[in-house]
Amino acid sequence: MSQENVEFVRTLIEVFNRRDVKALSDLSEEDLEIASALTAANLGANSYRGCTDAWHRYFADMDDAFDNWHLADGFRLLEAGEGRVVCLCNMAGEGKASGTPVRRAIGIIFTLRDGRTWRIRSYLDPGEALAAVGLSE
Repeated sequence: MSQENVEFVRTLIEVFNRRDVKALSDLSEEDLEIASALTAANLGANSYRGCTDAWHRYFADMDDAFDNWHLADGFRLLEAGEGRVVCLCNMAGEGKASGTPVRRAIGIIFTLRDGRTWRIRSYLDPGEALAAVGLSE
């Protein structure tokens, strides 16, 4: 099951980068919760709940802060047990107000339930994401 979880998250990231809310919702539990360190740091909004609504609000908030943002190629996925997969990656884009290129290392914990996305929590420090699931670099 662990490799299946990793491949599921790989697919989820591909769909995420296309911003396909319908497909993301199909891959997510109805009680999805997204806790985003990026939106908390830039907009003061850090929690999104409710599947389709959560995805729409998250994308709208990220679009308020960044242009052309995405999870950059070269991410690493690590199985963390208990339905969790850690993604070590870079968020890339441009600052909305400044137009300045942004590339930030982040860590994301995806928690799956019944083969679907249930919880997503991002960290501004990838090491914190690893520590939260008992892993180290």
